[in-house]
Amino acid sequence: MHNPRIKVRKASPLDLEDLYSIEVECFYEDAFPKSYLKQLIEEPWFITLVALVDGKVVGFITGAIEIFRGKLSGHIYSIDVKPEYRGMGVGSHLLEAIEDELRKNGVEICYLEVYVNNTAAINFYLKHNYRFLEQLKDYYGIKRDGIRMMKKLVAE
Repeated sequence: MHNPRIKVRKASPLDLEDLYSIEVECFYEDAFPKSYLKQLIEEPWFITLVALVDGKVVGFITGAIEIFRGKLSGHIYSIDVKPEYRGMGVGSHLLEAIEDELRKNGVEICYLEVYVNNTAAINFYLKHNYRFLEQLKDYYGIKRDGIRMMKKLVAE
């Protein structure tokens, strides 16, 4: 589902306020602090991309290249889309863009964690060919389990 109104680019320090307001809107008390988001934009080992609709930042994705189970891997830390822009393909554009960026860097697999009760996110990742890898007990706090999901970015 390609929406020509959605543009994706690398985040810059000028995007910090937009990213923080989207993060708080999406995750409330579980939101990343602004100082952490600043690091995600500025540190070279993070890949942070923003989605724009009509020139306005409406979502972002952040990840990094890490070693996971002995393989060069992409790790998605967060994907946030303003609620009023969901269902338009913004999240899909962001996920596909970061996967392309990871492939360019020689990454073969990508993984992420999601809260076990976040059905919308789990279904989104399943639609994008992520598969269940393992359950993570108390990952998001006591009695708040996570699920680790993984996708192969290159055919074997």
